[in-house]
Formats: sequence, C-alpha cells, structure tokens
Amino acid sequence: MRYDVIVVGAGPAGASAAYWLGEAGKQVLLLEKEKLPRYKPCGGGVPQAVLDRFPFGFSSVVERWIRQVRFRFRDGREFMASLPERAIAMVMRDHFDFHILEHARAEVRDQSALTSVEQDESGVTVTTASGEDFRARYLIGADGANSRVSRLADLRQESWTGGAIEAEVPVGDDLLKAYRDTAVFVFGTPPKGYLWIFPKAEHLSVGIGALQERVPNMHRILKREMGRLGIEIDGARQRGHPLPIHLRREPLRRHRVLLVGDAARLMDPLLGEGIRHAVDSGRLAAECILSGDLQGYSKRVHREIGRDLLWGQRWARLFYGYPRMSFELAVRNPRFVNEFLRLFAGTISYRRMAARAIPNLLLGLARRSPVKRETRDTC
Repeated sequence: MRYDVIVVGAGPAGASAAYWLGEAGKQVLLLEKEKLPRYKPCGGGVPQAVLDRFPFGFSSVVERWIRQVRFRFRDGREFMASLPERAIAMVMRDHFDFHILEHARAEVRDQSALTSVEQDESGVTVTTASGEDFRARYLIGADGANSRVSRLADLRQESWTGGAIEAEVPVGDDLLKAYRDTAVFVFGTPPKGYLWIFPKAEHLSVGIGALQERVPNMHRILKREMGRLGIEIDGARQRGHPLPIHLRREPLRRHRVLLVGDAARLMDPLLGEGIRHAVDSGRLAAECILSGDLQGYSKRVHREIGRDLLWGQRWARLFYGYPRMSFELAVRNPRFVNEFLRLFAGTISYRRMAARAIPNLLLGLARRSPVKRETRDTC
C-alpha cells in the first residue's frame, strides 16, 4: 500500500503529526521501534496550554495537577510559589504519547525499527528491520535525539550537548502526600543544570539534568540530593537519556523528509522541556505537508519555535553561569518567579521576559519572597 506520509517515532511529535494528518484525510503509517505503549524517561510535566491544542481530553492520563512549585538552592535555601489551578499536568509518557496516538487515524506498526531511507522525485521508500518496504510521498522523522531518520536522510545535526538521569521512585504514603501537588526544582548543582521531583499517582519521578555540558558523577549527585530531601533512590532503576538542546538555526528538511521534536533538537535550553515544542513541530510539519509548502517548513519552525529558544539560550547562559546570583536576584524575586511559572506553563516567551527583565528586577527587589533555610548546612 502506498501512503501519503510515513511517520517514524510514536512520541508526542510523531503522534501529533499523525493525528493532524489523519484528521485531514491523509493515509498515514506510523512506525515505532519499541512495543507500544513504551516507557520513556521524562519528568512528564505538560502545560495545560499543550493539552488544549487537541480537541479531545486528557483526564484519563493525568496523574497529578501541580498547584505549587518549591525552589531550592544547594545550600538549603527554599521558598514556595503557587500556580494557577490546573496549569501543569503530570503524566507518564507511555500513557500520554499512546493516548494521542489512539486518537490518530493512522496505521500503527510497533516493533518496526528503521534500517534504510531512499528518496526520489516522487516519494520516499523506507525499509524496516523485518525486511518490509513501505512507500509514501513524505517522511517525518520523530524518532528522538538519536534520530536514525536524520542520519539516513543526511540531516544529521551535531551531537547532543546535555544529558539527564531519571528514576521512578516508590515512596511511602507520607512522602507521596507531601509531594502530591508540588514540583521541586533544586538549583546550584549540577553545574549548568538542576534536579527535580515531580509527583505521580503512586510514585515520585526524580531526576538530574545538565543542560549545557556533560557532568561526571551525576548518579552520585542525584542520590545525595534526593537523600537530603528524604527520598531514597537505592533500588530504583535509573535511566539516562540525551538532551537535544536547541543551539542554532539548522535545516530541518531535506527534499521529502522533515524532522520534528527531539529529532529536530527543539528542547528548551533553560528548562530542558521538550513536549510542548514536540507537539507544535508535529503540527507544523503536518500543516506544511498539507499546504504543499515543504520549503517553508524550516523557516516556520524557526519563526514559531526556534527563534524564542535562542532567546532561552541567552537566559540559560546567564542563569546557569551565575547560579548563586541568579537564585538570589531572580528566583527569590516574586516578579521573576511569576514570569518563570508563566514560561513553564507556556503563556509567555523568553523574548517577552527579556523585554521586561529590568522593570521586574527593580520592582521585585522591593518585594522579596520570604526564604526558608535549613538549620543544617547542606553544601
């Protein structure tokens, strides 16, 4: 059977592209190398604004709603900030990704790893590990940071610049209750990164990410900092994964092949968040295919996503380059924190934050947030 579009990868980018193409009446084949639904290492924080992009609900896959954020520095200083009602959802990626895919009008073949890609003037032919060939007019590479599609289509971009370790940790009822609606960010360690705790329905997702460089001893740092917060991670499986941070404007299309999501390196340089940009790039790829404007795809992604991520890179260099000063002047500044939370929720851009930075700094200094310090030194 000949398809209109083949999508490789069943994450939020690939599932979103398949959904919008299927809604437009296109014949879509989605190939996924793992058996579905598959586990994906990820904190799993999704802004409500992302869920609202779809005409169907997500209540069946939302594990928790975050109502407050707890910011902590490595020396033990902490303070809390509140979020609007139902601003950030916590999900498990296997359920979230598969939920989008279940709504897509697409043929899905899991356990179908890609081995080759051949393009010509009229379409693309792909071959899977089982030896099957499939033909389509277009191919969307949504197969993650180590994208095989990008390599086979000669769109291989530079190697990843950061990494993360994540674990799903079972905890007792007291800890689960204490973190039930609270997300925790720990700054100041590792260098140019942070640790996190995100609550799920029956466990805590914890992790550590270095966003601008590789950091040794990340397993040790994760265990130490979680232990200081009363979370023992011994026995929990720790999974590492690359962070394809957006560094510069790059071509995301070659002939009939388009890259989306992590394969297109659309991860936030400051937050390390990628689900929002994965969903949006999947939609943009579908729109460009439907309109026949493949040449405009890279330009649209840069204009609607990448340009602001480059502003985020400037913020990341400042924030992670001077973590103590940043925590003192920005994280403890209620106006900056409000901007950060709006950014996390997807309702403000980095460029807009930059335009308001000086007024927020001056006005916020007069309204410093109260800070809680541990009675013991935790450095």
